[in-house]
Amino acid sequence: MCVLEQTATTTTVRLSNRRWARLQELDKAYRLAQTIKRSMKQVESAPSMSVDEAIETLRAL
Repeated sequence: MCVLEQTATTTTVRLSNRRWARLQELDKAYRLAQTIKRSMKQVESAPSMSVDEAIETLRAL
């Protein structure tokens, strides 16, 4: 990685295509992990359902 220009708010760098693709993969994985983390919090706070209640909820979808 080569820093081309750096200001107080931005940094411009030169990357190989391979490294850029890897950074994009890591970013995608990070976003997925954050989504899973948020959903786990929702699961913990959601009320419990019986099997019959869960089936009726799924049928309504």
